[in-house]
Amino acid sequence: MKLRPLLLASCLALGCAQPVRFADRAILWRDPDEGPTPFFKRHNPSINWSGARDAIFLPADHFFGADYFHEADNVNALDELPDSSWWQDRRRDPAAPAARPRALTDEIVNGAFHPEDQPVPPFTIVNGKPIGATPGFIVEDSRHQRYAFKLDPKGRKGFVTSTELVASRLGWAAGYLVPGETLLDVRRDQLEVSPNAHAKGPLGKRVPFTRGDLDAMLSRCADNADGSYRAIASVWIPGRSVGWFHYFGRDRRDLNDRILHEDRRDLRGFGVWAAWVNDIDVFDNNTLDSYVGEPDRGHILHYQQDVGGSFGNFAAAPAAYWMSEEIALSPVRIIGSFLTLGALPRRWDGQRWRDRVEALDARWPELGPFEAERFEPRAWRPMLDNPAFVRQTKRDRYWGAKLVLAVSAPELRAAVGTGRYSTGTSERLFDVLWRRREKIGRAYLSEVAPLDYFRVRADRLCFDDLWVDQGFGGDGGTTYVARERGAGQVVVDHRCVTLPPSGGYQVIELRVIRPGERKPGPAVRVHLVEDAGQPRRIVGIER
Repeated sequence: MKLRPLLLASCLALGCAQPVRFADRAILWRDPDEGPTPFFKRHNPSINWSGARDAIFLPADHFFGADYFHEADNVNALDELPDSSWWQDRRRDPAAPAARPRALTDEIVNGAFHPEDQPVPPFTIVNGKPIGATPGFIVEDSRHQRYAFKLDPKGRKGFVTSTELVASRLGWAAGYLVPGETLLDVRRDQLEVSPNAHAKGPLGKRVPFTRGDLDAMLSRCADNADGSYRAIASVWIPGRSVGWFHYFGRDRRDLNDRILHEDRRDLRGFGVWAAWVNDIDVFDNNTLDSYVGEPDRGHILHYQQDVGGSFGNFAAAPAAYWMSEEIALSPVRIIGSFLTLGALPRRWDGQRWRDRVEALDARWPELGPFEAERFEPRAWRPMLDNPAFVRQTKRDRYWGAKLVLAVSAPELRAAVGTGRYSTGTSERLFDVLWRRREKIGRAYLSEVAPLDYFRVRADRLCFDDLWVDQGFGGDGGTTYVARERGAGQVVVDHRCVTLPPSGGYQVIELRVIRPGERKPGPAVRVHLVEDAGQPRRIVGIER
C-alpha cells in the first residue's frame, strides 16, 4: 500500500513514532465490482487451445516471469477477501465481519438450491448431449423452468450425480458461486423430446436430438430397481450467458474486471479447495460468466458451474492412476525423461500403485479411487497447471486452508448426507474428506503464524490460534512471543496481549513457539491506531 501525504500528516497528528503501513479508515468488506457494464458475448477458444496454453505457454511464462511471487491484489487491510461478484463469505457476520466464521450446518444441506426450484415433471428435452463423457440433456419442466440434467454411467449409480451434488454443497459453503442443484429420480415416461431439440455433433455442428438418441443414451445409464434413473438437476444459471471466464488475464470489456485473474485470491485459493475434493477438472470450460440486470446497466457474476470432476471422477470415468499426481502434459517432465532415458522416478509409476488404484475403485464404485493416505497437499496437481493456482503464496494457501477448515464435522456429514450414498460409502467419503482436510490444515497453517480473528478488548489484543483450535497439537505447551515494534517485548497471557499505552500508531508483532521448537515461527503483525476521540482499533494485519 502506497504512503500518501495525507496518511503521513495523519500519522504526525497522532504522534506516530514509526512508519504508517495502513490508513485509519473502514475495512473494505464488499468489493464495488457490480457497477453497470455493457453486455457482450465472449467467443471462447476451444478447450484444446486452453489446454495448450496451460500446458506449454504458461509454464514457459512461469520460467521467465517475475510475477510468481506477487501477492494477491484483491485483499483488504486485514488480509481477508471482501465479498464480490466472484466470491461471497457466507459465514461472515455483517455486524462483526472480522469475527470467527459462523456455522452453516443447516444451510449447507440446500446450498445454492432453493426448495421452490424443485423440478416439476413432465420434462421436455430442448437440448441433447448425445456425445461427450457425461450423459445428460437440457430440459424445461412443467412450469417452463430450465435445468441441466446429468445421469450416472451404467453400473455406477451416484458416481456422477452424487459426486457433483456433494462437491457443489462444499463449494457453496466455501463461498463460490455454484448453480443450485438437487437429486431426483426420473422415469422415461416423464421425458418428452421437443421437435426442435438439437445437440452438437462430433464436428461441433448442430444436429437433431431425437427420441432414439434419448433411448440410446438411457441404455448407457445406471437405473434404479423400478426402472427410473437418478439425475442431478442443475438450475439454469440466471441471466444471459457471456461465456467461460479464464484463470489468466482479464476482460477489458467488463468495466468491473480490474484485477488480473491469476492475481485474485479467490481463484488462487480455489486451488486449495480443489485439492481437498480432488477436483482435477478445473478447466476454463467448467466456469461461466452470467450477465444480470438491465442491458448496459447490469453486471457480470462469475460461476464455478461444474465441480463434478471431484473425488475419484473424471469425465464420468474413474480417474486414472496418475491423475492428481501429475499434469497431463508436462514439457519439463518430458524433456527430463528424455535426457535421463526415463530414469526420473515417479511415485505413481509402478504396478503396486496401479493395483491399489484399481482396488479402491472396485471397492468404492460410487466414489472411484479417492483416498487420503497418499494425499500430499503441496504435491497435488490438476489435469493441467492452472495459472492462478501456480501463483499461490503462503498467504493465499493459508486463506484457502481456512475455507476448508471452516467446514466442521457436522457440516461435512450434512453435505455428504445429501448424496444419498449407501451407509458404508457415506462413512468412507466423510473419512477421506476429513483426513484430507487435516492434511491441508497441517500443511498450510504451518507456513505462517496461524493466529487470527484479532479483537481489541479495552487494553488487550486477543486472538485465536487456529493450529491449536483445530486439534493439531501444542495445547498447553505453546508459547506466544509478542513485541511492540520500536519498543520491545510485551506480556501475552491466555492468547491476549497487554497493549502498552500508545496514543498513536502501534504495531504488535506476534510469533509462536510450539512444543519441541527452539525458535519462534513466522511473524504476524497487527497494526493499531488510538487517538483521543476514539478507542484503539485494528487497521491492518501483515503476514
